[in-house]
Amino acid sequence: MAINYPTFSYNNPRIQGQTVFIKRGPHQGKLGIVVKTLDNERFLVSQAEFGSEQVIFKRSDFLVHRYRKIKVPID
Repeated sequence: MAINYPTFSYNNPRIQGQTVFIKRGPHQGKLGIVVKTLDNERFLVSQAEFGSEQVIFKRSDFLVHRYRKIKVPID
């Protein structure tokens, strides 16, 4: 008999605060965190491999790193 524990799904559609992988341009291959959403197409990325540097990227220039559904059991 299987016991089903309550779970919730986390899948944050907002990009702000997410870790991103830069796939184009002079910063290609770096990881950073979206610190501010400027509009639907432009995002301010900093921290991680960027340190204190702040760079603006178009949405098409990066991938959201590890963006997937995660099921977490509630204890």
